Amino acid sequence: MLIVYCLCWCLAVFNHALGQVQTFIPPGERAIEYSVNVPESTAGSGSGPIFIQMRSTKEVQWFAWGQGAVMQGANIFVVYANATDITVSPRLGVEHVQPLYNPQARFSILNGSGISNGIFTANIRCDSCITWAGGHEDVTSTSSPWIWAVKHGPMLDSDSVSATITLHDLSGAATVNMRQATGGSSGNPFLGGSMSSNSSSAQAAQTINSETIRKKRIAHAVLMIVSFVILFPLIALGIPLFPSSRTVVIHAWLQLSTLALVIAGFGLGISMAKSLNFVGFYHPIIGIVVVASLILFQPAMGLFQHWYFRRTGKKSIAAYVHRWFGRTAITLGMINAGLGFRLTGIGTSLAPTGAVIAYGVVAGLVWVGYVLTVSFLSYRKRQSPA
Repeated sequence: MLIVYCLCWCLAVFNHALGQVQTFIPPGERAIEYSVNVPESTAGSGSGPIFIQMRSTKEVQWFAWGQGAVMQGANIFVVYANATDITVSPRLGVEHVQPLYNPQARFSILNGSGISNGIFTANIRCDSCITWAGGHEDVTSTSSPWIWAVKHGPMLDSDSVSATITLHDLSGAATVNMRQATGGSSGNPFLGGSMSSNSSSAQAAQTINSETIRKKRIAHAVLMIVSFVILFPLIALGIPLFPSSRTVVIHAWLQLSTLALVIAGFGLGISMAKSLNFVGFYHPIIGIVVVASLILFQPAMGLFQHWYFRRTGKKSIAAYVHRWFGRTAITLGMINAGLGFRLTGIGTSLAPTGAVIAYGVVAGLVWVGYVLTVSFLSYRKRQSPA
């Protein structure tokens, strides 16, 4: 019996000395694996190296694994290859553009890395993964946030750590149990015999299809720009240009129809903001305020003024609020579209510089024309005899 206890104790000690690994396989990307190991010394002191393995059994243009809940501020490793070897590029996630090369990163590429039998492997020792510009890793967390991304296509064929990369095809978030990833004292836990058999799996938190996001962005932009730059201003001018009871009815129905388009575009925008964790940015915040106010107040004020005018033949305060709030909403909508281009990234494939300039010119001309028309009609009305 004593021999059995001794054997169990020896096995436990031996297993504890081996690296415990949390492995994540992205949903729909079974050929790609990301693994994390935290040495005992790092877990005990809260400082030191973290080991990361990035592995793909198929050729991709690039794949990435990073620390953080969202891309902005994330500490990211991007792996791509040329014909003979892999390149590991440390990057920082920034707003509006693809992650930028981080020259401050301290890391080593370990044995076992490279291309072998069509398998791309990067074994990484990271000495700047506890604290970096933009974040901090809690190595005792049971739900550490990480992000991943994959770009399909032919190899990038570059050995430059600052090579330009294009937008990913798939991306998402994962939750890593850093406690279950803790164990071992090996200098390379991913080599044969260094890894414990008690390795576990990280959990997928979210998966984002870039093609779906691209289609939503285009539909959102078209609906909102058409509504705020074309339909709302033109329909608003209908009543002062062609004053009649019939025009009021047509105006109401056309504006309600345009509001329905805005609500559809708003829904697409909220869906994207939640998927990309953009809800706290200025563009969606302004959009939420403007659209919510339009839905809650603008139709009600217009209806109240219509009812009041039919009873008294006069304007109520609701008429002036309705008019000026509408003008303010149109102006904010035009401005916010430009902010939307900036959030997407001016100069990217989704917001080409030429398209942004064209939008600015058209929106500016429409706004100036709208203001001049309203001002002229108001002046003419004041000059006309009572």
